[in-house]
Amino acid sequence: MTTDSSKRTVDNFSIHGHSVEEVYDIPMSAINRPIPSILDREKVEGMKKAMQTEEHKDDLTPIDVHHVQYKGQDYYFAFGGCHRWAAHKELGKENIRGKLINTPPAMMKTYLGASSPFKDA
Repeated sequence: MTTDSSKRTVDNFSIHGHSVEEVYDIPMSAINRPIPSILDREKVEGMKKAMQTEEHKDDLTPIDVHHVQYKGQDYYFAFGGCHRWAAHKELGKENIRGKLINTPPAMMKTYLGASSPFKDA
């Protein structure tokens, strides 16, 4: 994933990424979403509508994306931002704005339990 040419700085607040200033356009295909979403359809539709207007297309808070490096490979996980994710997916967007949170493999084992791909971390 190449992000240098597309990074931006925003001051939006997020739970994990509140101290991370850089925002990237992250390919949606690179991000794993291990927890099924329960969506409020009105919220998704409102986000889609905002994204389709030039004036408000970048108003949505970037999602937090956990970046895990494990045995020479990069993994990307998103647990929150399900409404923003759904809006992007339904509009056929290839990228989503996100903050990369460097996360150790052992922490991902805590989040994912037995379904973690990091068995010996």
